[in-house]
Formats: sequence, structure tokens, C-alpha cells
Amino acid sequence: MFDITTQDSLFNEYITPGVVAEIVSRSKLWANIRKSWKQIEPHGRYARQKHLMASTEATGARSDASYPTAQESTPGESKVYIKRAQMFSLKWDGLALEASTKGGTPMSAMEFEKKGLFIRMADDLSRQLMLDGSGRICQANGAGITTPDLVVNSPWYTNASRFLKADRVIDMYLAAALEVNSRSITSVDSTTEITLSGNESWTDDAWIFNENAFTATEGMGKGEMMGLMGIIDDADPPLPNAAAGLQGLLIADYPDWIANIFGNGGVDRELSEDLMVQVMDECEDYSQVDVILTSPGVRRKYLQLLKEYVTLPNTKVLWGGWSGLKFDYDGREIPVVMDKFTPEGKMLFLDSTQLTIHTLNPDLITWEKGDAGGILQKVANYNQYVAEGHIFANLGTGHRRGFGLLEDITEPA
Repeated sequence: MFDITTQDSLFNEYITPGVVAEIVSRSKLWANIRKSWKQIEPHGRYARQKHLMASTEATGARSDASYPTAQESTPGESKVYIKRAQMFSLKWDGLALEASTKGGTPMSAMEFEKKGLFIRMADDLSRQLMLDGSGRICQANGAGITTPDLVVNSPWYTNASRFLKADRVIDMYLAAALEVNSRSITSVDSTTEITLSGNESWTDDAWIFNENAFTATEGMGKGEMMGLMGIIDDADPPLPNAAAGLQGLLIADYPDWIANIFGNGGVDRELSEDLMVQVMDECEDYSQVDVILTSPGVRRKYLQLLKEYVTLPNTKVLWGGWSGLKFDYDGREIPVVMDKFTPEGKMLFLDSTQLTIHTLNPDLITWEKGDAGGILQKVANYNQYVAEGHIFANLGTGHRRGFGLLEDITEPA
């Protein structure tokens, strides 16, 4: 139907920019975090992440003319394994494609097919970049015994089922033990209830994963991308990073490989300017925070603070192309930006220059080609065509101590 040259032009000049635009329009993290393909090692297995774990102490005042004894600083280099962050397939009816080309280009059929898929892709990438790299979506709230009715909760969101959709296929694990294997969702019935396509049994607190996303071992192509909740922590991330630590660095071996965490023992408290300043004071010893991400509810709390205290200016500043409320700190205007994927009751203090999305393809999307070199592949015995693509990437940091987390903030009713 389309020659190879036309296919390449169609996918690389039309569909790929559309995918990227859709992701950028919905994912503030993807839009604003630096992308790099220059630190990928020759075989493409991982990126080399540079950072300074400990610097020289050979400095200070002297009472004689001698210089301090030279010490070698210990620059760190860790591995950020490249993940299959997104694998996707698109299918088109041959008649629709051929009919649409009569107008000169198959855009209408292509546009219809890609729109819904790429919205879901953007949301899933946003979830991965925000959470802890484990692939956990939500967990069972109670055991199930030979039943299709699954009740879920989440440590991050009141709407625990927000990333689950009808027809999505899931697995369930308790630690590294598989309990539910490749079961599809029939319906999402509420924020905490879903119906499976058949009877299953599971343990209370078992975690829900996308099908085949779970891995107990960190490595190339295994599991999901690392996210901010795995980086901005004072503990090693969960599986698959529990044994080796974030980027292969355990806190037990590198005590400074932690972020600044300001919690309240799980008890919510009202947001205040002083709490925000405390986090900033700790982060500023190591980096310059350039954005504060909040959940929608915490953003409303901060806006309420601006209205209550006339000393806090209620003006807008930008982070990349995103508008945020202004937080004044030490003569700087820092944007407080709402990201709907930020876990509830939290503020994330970021120096975005210390984050890198390592990707194998500068254009982000790689379209896979068949034996004949074409992207569109005909489905055997059907007047249908499929295209398959992927995004291979992972999130890394070189300076974990420069981030801060303010949590246990009361969300508005």
C-alpha cells in the first residue's frame, strides 16, 4: 500500500513528532528533564552517570607557606540501565488506510488510531518518572479467594485504580512471588474496586503490576524506569534496586547517597512557609532547587497561603513552558508547579539540572522494521496492518542529596 520511503516519511515526520508532542503536553517531567544519548556505553546496555560522591578536603587557612596535603577526590560513576520504558503496537484497517490516502495522505486513519494510545503512553511514562522504579501500580486491600472482585489501595493516591483500565492485563506479586498471572481487567468500578476477567486468589497487600513488568533483578531491559519517588528518598529503592541500591550504590556503602526528607511520622500537618524554607535550606547546601512539584491538592493549599499572607506574592513564574506560583527564597523566584502525577500530600524540591533521561534514540521513538524494511506489516490473512515501536530509556541522577521531599501535608477535602 505504501512504499518504504513513504512509510519512513509518514512515521518519522508525522507520527513520531505527534507522539512526542502528546507526551510533552501531558508529562511535565518528560517535557522539562534533560534528555541525553551521549553517555550510553557502546553496547547500549546502560548509561554512565557521573557524580561526585566525596570531594577533597585539601583546603583551608595556613599558618605557614605550605599547601595542604593533596588528596584525590573520589568522583563516582554509576550505571543507569536502559529499560524498555514503552513497547507499543498500532493496528489499522486496510480499507480505512487506503480510503484516507485518496486525499493525499493517510492522516485521518493514523490520527484516530494513535491519539488514544499515545495519551495512555504519556500517562504511563509520567507514572514511571514519578514513582519508585519498582513497577508497582497499587496493591490489594485484603486477600482474595477464588474471586474476580479486587479491592485496591495505594500509598500515593486516593484514586488507587487511576492507572488501571478495562482490558489492561496485570500480574500480582507478593514480594517476588507471583500470585496472579496475566489476568485482564473487565471493568474499573470505582477508585478502589476493579473486576477481573476470571476468578483468582491473592494475598493481602499483594502488588499489582502491568503484565510482564515485574523483575526482582536490576539490569538492561528489566522492569520500568526509575522515578522521582525512588530518587528522592533516604532509603534504597524497592525491588529491583533493593539489593544493589539506586544505580548500584547502596546507602550502607555511601551514606551521603540520600535525599532530604521532611516528614511527620505519617501524621498530616498544615503546609507552612517555614516548612518549605526548612527543606530549601537543606537542599541548597548541595544544589539550587529550580522547581517545586506539588499534587493538585497541595497546590490549592499553597495558593491559600498566598492569599492569607500578603508578604507572599501571588504571581506566576515559569518552569520550562509550565506556569507555576512563585515561592521566594534567598532572592530567587522558584516556581511551585502542580503535576497531577505527584503523590498526594507531598512537595518535591528538584534541581532539574541534576536529572537526566538517558535514551537510546535522540528522536525518542524507534519504529521496528520487518524483513522487507517496511514499518507497516500486513497481518496474515487479514486486510489489516500493524506497526510496532518502542521507547528505550531510564532516569538517572548524579546528585541525590540536592533533592528534597516535604510530605505528610494535609490535603484539602
